[in-house]
Amino acid sequence: MSKTMIDMTGRGKNRTYSTIGKTYHTENLQYELIPYQQLDYPLRPQRTVVQFNSTYMELVDMWDFSRGEIVWSQLLILSVALFGLGTCSYMVFIEVNRHGIGLFIVFLCVMIALIVGMVYTILRRLSRELFTYTYFPIRFNRKNGKVYVIGNNKKVETYNWQDLNIHMDAEVNAPWDVRCCDVDDKGVIQRTFSLPFRYLSVGEALYGHFEFVNRYMSAKDNKDLSEVASSIRYIFPIHQRKETFKESVQRSLFDYHYQFMDIEYPEKSIKLDWLFVMSIPFWFLKLLGRKASVLTSKTPYFPSEVEAQCDVDPNDKFDLNKNPPVTALIKPATVLEKTFYVIMMMVATLASLSMLALIIDIIGAMRPHGDYPSFFKMLWDVFLLKWL
Repeated sequence: MSKTMIDMTGRGKNRTYSTIGKTYHTENLQYELIPYQQLDYPLRPQRTVVQFNSTYMELVDMWDFSRGEIVWSQLLILSVALFGLGTCSYMVFIEVNRHGIGLFIVFLCVMIALIVGMVYTILRRLSRELFTYTYFPIRFNRKNGKVYVIGNNKKVETYNWQDLNIHMDAEVNAPWDVRCCDVDDKGVIQRTFSLPFRYLSVGEALYGHFEFVNRYMSAKDNKDLSEVASSIRYIFPIHQRKETFKESVQRSLFDYHYQFMDIEYPEKSIKLDWLFVMSIPFWFLKLLGRKASVLTSKTPYFPSEVEAQCDVDPNDKFDLNKNPPVTALIKPATVLEKTFYVIMMMVATLASLSMLALIIDIIGAMRPHGDYPSFFKMLWDVFLLKWL
């Protein structure tokens, strides 16, 4: 996997990048990246482009690839916690019969405190993906050299591309990302945002992603723009609408792209092997979490003063939203694709229910006093129509 199951890096309402407020250390210079200084790496858009034209380029945020993971993981934690509390309650009620009502009152107070704390924590985490924005756009204006970022607090921050201190960094237990820092005169990091694509290690994929953005901001003529535009195959126009089910399936599968070398070409990079088969229940849960996140969230919009600085010529030949690079890629799902998705959902549902049944059986086997039926066997008896 390319990331941790629950990644809160940069998602906090305030300061969750661990580097904010700290001195910009010189050790970061080993992976330093200089704005407007060209690197000799192939350009890697990595399916992050929402809008592209000769004035500005808009990308998704770095959490888009993992969207849905917080939802399903927190709901799983809630389910496990409730099961645990239910078991404890059963055990305490047995003890109450022996020791009286005093123990019950103490237990009730403890339970209320635990439930309130648990619900508060889970709601805070769920708010990172539910009832928020469908994405947090990063807009690069080539003509004025500005970068406009809508953060998780839904406020717009403006950066000067040439003034940014950029390097590759990684939080604890998180993938590497291209970190763009606004540093004051004393060398203290005031604000931070990251480019969308992240990876487990520093290499061509990350350098190529930075160079994709850097080459766009450095473009001086149509030839330069054409070079950047030609590296893009996928446009993800969620500034106009919410993502389709087809797009949700595709983006929830990004974990299975082989080394993430070039996600613009999934026929070469994706690797559906035994690892994917083993992970089907988790992919399925992530997909459901992603859809819940998208359906409960709203599309973000930049304020009018930002849009005024991002005026686009109606006849701009580099407007890829009007002239998609590969038209077939943004068309609705075909009958064959829909059939494939239905089969995947059926397999994922069966695998998820089977895993849940096995967990229940394991828990039942650990409990004393009684011979409990096998939920796994009952489930498969139903699927194999043995009840007929």
